[in-house]
Amino acid sequence: MLAVIGGGISGIAAALELLDQGVSPNELLLVEAQDTLGGKIRSIEMAGKRVEAGPDAFLTRTPAATDLATHVGIADELVRPRSFSASIWARGRRHPSPEGIMLGVPVSVGQFVRTSVVLSPLGRLRALLDFVLPKTPLADDATISHLVRSRFGQEVDEVLVDPMVGGINAGSTRVLGLRAVAPQLLDAYQKNGGRSLARSLVAIVPPRPPAGERTIPFASFATGLDTLVRAAEAQLEAAGVKIVKGTKVESLANGRTGLTLQLAGAGRKRGEKIPLAAAILAVPASSASALLSQSARSASAKLERIEYADVAMTVMRYPKRAFSQPPQGSGLLVPRRFGHLVTAVTFASRKWEHLELPDSELLRVSVGRFGDRRFAAMDDASLQREIAAELAEMLDLGQGPDEAVTWRWQEALPQYRPFHKELVASIRSELAGAGTVELCGAAYDGVGVPACIASGTEAAKRVAARLAD
Repeated sequence: MLAVIGGGISGIAAALELLDQGVSPNELLLVEAQDTLGGKIRSIEMAGKRVEAGPDAFLTRTPAATDLATHVGIADELVRPRSFSASIWARGRRHPSPEGIMLGVPVSVGQFVRTSVVLSPLGRLRALLDFVLPKTPLADDATISHLVRSRFGQEVDEVLVDPMVGGINAGSTRVLGLRAVAPQLLDAYQKNGGRSLARSLVAIVPPRPPAGERTIPFASFATGLDTLVRAAEAQLEAAGVKIVKGTKVESLANGRTGLTLQLAGAGRKRGEKIPLAAAILAVPASSASALLSQSARSASAKLERIEYADVAMTVMRYPKRAFSQPPQGSGLLVPRRFGHLVTAVTFASRKWEHLELPDSELLRVSVGRFGDRRFAAMDDASLQREIAAELAEMLDLGQGPDEAVTWRWQEALPQYRPFHKELVASIRSELAGAGTVELCGAAYDGVGVPACIASGTEAAKRVAARLAD
């Protein structure tokens, strides 16, 4: 028997790949502690629409998610946003995101200077020093902030790069590792050999396609992003894979007879063990650490070093008359430096055509990031009042929402500190000597839906190759 522990998108991808690798469905078990599969992919109902309480789209520049959609027969249902231009809240007002930037970093300095009113005049002048400063020495443990601040100054880092790059991880550029999170910045800077980061990045900016051929590189489904989960689950069930939901794993042991799995509350006799040929752990690092605490203690201890940010997503429905002006673009980024509870707002009914309503606007509001858990002490009603008060200022709203739903995500996003890749490689190396156990998911190989799918797929390939030896 092979077990995939964790039914998020990484575990689902791993289970599907194991079938593709020739594993018999009768020998495959997928276990999920929650009552539904999908992990943090969660679509909820509001005003007759399917709105996301987790990620609302996936990047299509990498093929993993679109390939999975094709694999489960729903690629023709993909839809793309009609807008993907977020503004930035700074110095008490909304500003358009500057042109000529990549990951918040200036690339086309001419465009950047002309449009970067989000920065103070002094901040814009400081950014230009990138062209004349000596080359920045970078140690292996450099953070994103170290490179960006040395080239462009504190304001570019805090107002542009941190909410754009740090926001993806709900983290801080002052903590996130440069090589682990933004290797393209590091590689371009080192490869160019020059002093200017802006000039280094010019070489890796993809050419701008003609106006008629431009496509926003994100996609989802009009019936909810969990359409991908439901289609994959249906394919696994049709193949005969046993899926156990609402059940926690009590233990994963590696003794003289090999790997054994014990489920809690699954109707089995107390103490009965399920023998395994292999296991794939598609769970957060803390859960993986607990499962490996007896069989792989060193790997378990290293897994505990991976920290997470807790976040909450509140979906709100406002009457259109509440807005003095209709929302523009896809949303609003809120830099950490200004102290707001809100970290980002998505104008969901403006971003997605299928979420448009005749008399209302749907907003998705994120709160929480690494080092900021103020929301955790609030109940849902209190949190929603605080959010509404901040949105009233940011969006010039004349009244509160008609409806609001909050989802809280513990261990939402892992924090990739310097040497994260080396840490993960070390953990996997130790597990290779402790039975056929593999890890996959956001904690290891990248956040975002495509990265998680690829992580699960590669873990399944490694298991299949090891069993074939």
